[in-house]
Amino acid sequence: MDAFVDPNAEILRLAKALYNLRRKRDEASGRPGLFAEPGWDILLDLFIADCRRTDIQVSSVCLDAGIPSTTILRWIARLEEEGLIFREPDSTDARRRYVRLTGQGREMMTNVLRALAEYSRA
Repeated sequence: MDAFVDPNAEILRLAKALYNLRRKRDEASGRPGLFAEPGWDILLDLFIADCRRTDIQVSSVCLDAGIPSTTILRWIARLEEEGLIFREPDSTDARRRYVRLTGQGREMMTNVLRALAEYSRA
């Protein structure tokens, strides 16, 4: 009997690995942010959170990315303009805002991660 492989679990594992590998490159080089890909890091971070059904505050997006917060905020604005993410106020605390993938962002990340997973199996 063939083992059932959940394709969503596979792409979530890949997303986590890609996210962690970037941090490992920074750690190994001793130069945080040298290999920065802010847009990709944000999308991976939000994809992982979406799969886990957890919320991420704007102030926490890619907190360990080693990238200045001004750069992260610029990329959040750019990804928002692209229709891939959105910011949402916290209903209990007006000072707090969350950032999430849109349906379009989730679909794009799923497609990209599936393509990468297929490539890695080849």
